[in-house]
Amino acid sequence: MTLFRKTRISTLINIVGMSIAFAAAIILTVQVKWDVTYDDNFDESEKVFRLENSLMGDGLFSTWISRPLIETIRTASPNIEAVGTFSSLGPMVYYKEGHKDSGVSVSVVRIDSTMLSVFPFEWLEGSAANFTTNGTAIISEDWAQKIFANESAIDKIIEDSEGNPVRIIGVFRNTPLNFSMHHDMLEFIGNESIDNQHEFSYNSFIKLRDASQAEQTETMIEDAFLKFYGADDNDTWQVKMRECVRICNLHDAHFERDVRANVMSANKSVIITLTVIAIFLILIAIINFINFAFAEIPFHIKNINTRRVLGESRNSLIGKQLRKAALTALVAFGIAILVVHLVASSSLASYVSGSLNVADNVGIIAFMLAIVVVAAIVAGIAPAIYSTSQPTTMVLKGSYAMSVKGKALRNVLVGLQYVLSFGFILMALFVHIQTKYMIHSDMGFTQANVLQIYCGNKAGGDHEAVTAKLLQNPAIADVTFADGNLVSDQKMGWSRNDGNGDNIYMEVFPVDVNFVKFFGLDIVDGRDFSESDNQSDAGCFIVNENFIQTFPQFEVGKLLNAHTENPAEIIGVMKDFNFKSLQHPMEPLVLFNWGKNIWRPFRVMYVKTVAGADYESVSQYIKETVNAFDPTMPISQIDVHHLDQWIEDMYQSEEKLGNLITIASLVALIIAIIGIIGLVFFETQFLSREIAIRRVNGASVDSILRMINRKYIIMAVASFVVATPLTYMVITTWRSEFAYQAPVSAWIFAVAFALVVAITVAVVTLQSWRAASANPVEALKEN
Repeated sequence: MTLFRKTRISTLINIVGMSIAFAAAIILTVQVKWDVTYDDNFDESEKVFRLENSLMGDGLFSTWISRPLIETIRTASPNIEAVGTFSSLGPMVYYKEGHKDSGVSVSVVRIDSTMLSVFPFEWLEGSAANFTTNGTAIISEDWAQKIFANESAIDKIIEDSEGNPVRIIGVFRNTPLNFSMHHDMLEFIGNESIDNQHEFSYNSFIKLRDASQAEQTETMIEDAFLKFYGADDNDTWQVKMRECVRICNLHDAHFERDVRANVMSANKSVIITLTVIAIFLILIAIINFINFAFAEIPFHIKNINTRRVLGESRNSLIGKQLRKAALTALVAFGIAILVVHLVASSSLASYVSGSLNVADNVGIIAFMLAIVVVAAIVAGIAPAIYSTSQPTTMVLKGSYAMSVKGKALRNVLVGLQYVLSFGFILMALFVHIQTKYMIHSDMGFTQANVLQIYCGNKAGGDHEAVTAKLLQNPAIADVTFADGNLVSDQKMGWSRNDGNGDNIYMEVFPVDVNFVKFFGLDIVDGRDFSESDNQSDAGCFIVNENFIQTFPQFEVGKLLNAHTENPAEIIGVMKDFNFKSLQHPMEPLVLFNWGKNIWRPFRVMYVKTVAGADYESVSQYIKETVNAFDPTMPISQIDVHHLDQWIEDMYQSEEKLGNLITIASLVALIIAIIGIIGLVFFETQFLSREIAIRRVNGASVDSILRMINRKYIIMAVASFVVATPLTYMVITTWRSEFAYQAPVSAWIFAVAFALVVAITVAVVTLQSWRAASANPVEALKEN
């Protein structure tokens, strides 16, 4: 306890720094674990693969495929244990039979019975035996509780908004959130489109008997595809067909960047970045630990040598210092766990995809505890050995504290902290710049005062009457409808023959006739849609400039195969606008007017309000109108939100990354500042005699403070010079993942430098003021 009393300030500072560092590292590790274990959290996950193809011919793979092709591969290889079919319906509202006031929103997918053999579902009620007929479904335990409370769900009937009944035949245990099949309701798909080879609206997951034979199995699947499309003696054609089919392990598929898949994906560079940050935070804390341990040596080295003279063994002295180091580290770790617990119940928890509850992260905490123990040993052993090996002469002269080696080591360690702090700050600044750049970039269409509403099939099917009703409200200026969301990373994909034997790929977006005018899109050639187009047999297209650039064989007036036997005319070319988030490059897009053969009703409505309109009252009016046309959609279930907010929400992963890096930057800077405070505190104790002599000889307090500050400013400048090129390389590598990239401006480097230097000067000045302004006579007496 004697050592603790003599160095209680440094011990307290050390604990604060370590606890903050380990808390931040644990939080970052939770996010990393979420992605690293995505689809790697169920039995035999290594055997499950996703079927992908590039039959659309645009250079990207897709998970969408037709059911006849899925059926073809079931017997393609003896290594295939099961092939499942999957089709997403998205969020839907279901009701208990006869209770239209009991609507609950649920994530619904349609699957075949073999999907239950691909993925392990733990049955709480019922069994897979009855999952073989249309109109049956299995649900999660959470959703069963929401809609049926404590009643058994088995054989209960629920209805969708169209009144279609579904019988519940089973309840399964809740699945992890980071699992591709995390849905609350799995409905039997039956023979839907079983013979339609042109309907690419399905996904397929394959379970292999032996994952090590995946490559050979993929070759056999390629053979099945060749047979399906008809053997061709043309070697070039066969090679092309083989290159457009692949299977990817489901966990690995989570990180694919060259595939269209309407599921969550992750960026490996982000995961690596977060992992490196967590490691560096721990490294900074350990550096501080070591730095303080070495800086404390002059305070107790005389005591150590006295004990040595009195016969205490060196091993005993080392053991005491190691016990102190271990206790300090364990106390800091305990505080870190408390911090994580507090963060878990705060708004900061939304920055992390996984749960921050301590009980859900026992493995991570145990791993971090092991690191703490190792860190305590590493941080304690070197100073302990060093302090017990110093010559008595150096100790008696009191020169150890100001020895060249002692100062050099401390300076190097603080310099490394500075380098890491600069790197974190620069990265945090640029991530925010890149995110804001994407959010606030001109997307090429009107966003101001536009509301987006999912209106459902009934209201969308009667969109003209809905429009008339909405326009009765003077706060509403215009209304239009579309088949889906204007900005989304996945739209309906069509592959069509251009008439010359080549396939072209485009994304198709069916819209109302006033859609182009509503969003202020520019027609650069041809014309806009008109009311008369609604009566055409095949509909018509307006293509974007990228479509014309990609497929120069087309122009206004040309015909292109549509959704009927008759081709549709390209009536116009519009200026490119960003219909996807800005992580993606511009691609061929076609706006489509159904004509009189409407495939399906519009599902999304856009409402433009007059300037200054009251959002709450307009929103309520819209909800009441939709509910009037479709009573099965409760007002509470109708979502009305600003279009610009919808677009901003698409960059949540980047914003989360920016927030996490910002927190890490602040933690790194705080720890570096703590290190500086401690070092200045120690050094001013041993510089007090020199300071006193300078004061006696006429030096002012300001000049003393400048002298002490100079060292740390030089250290900060040198660290900045080292950190700048390294961080620039990291920033440009991370930025390369985006199609639209913000410039790396010089001002972020200037801001980072000014911030760190200003904080350093403030901390050093405040910490040194007492020594610099003390009575020099008293200081000389004490020394």
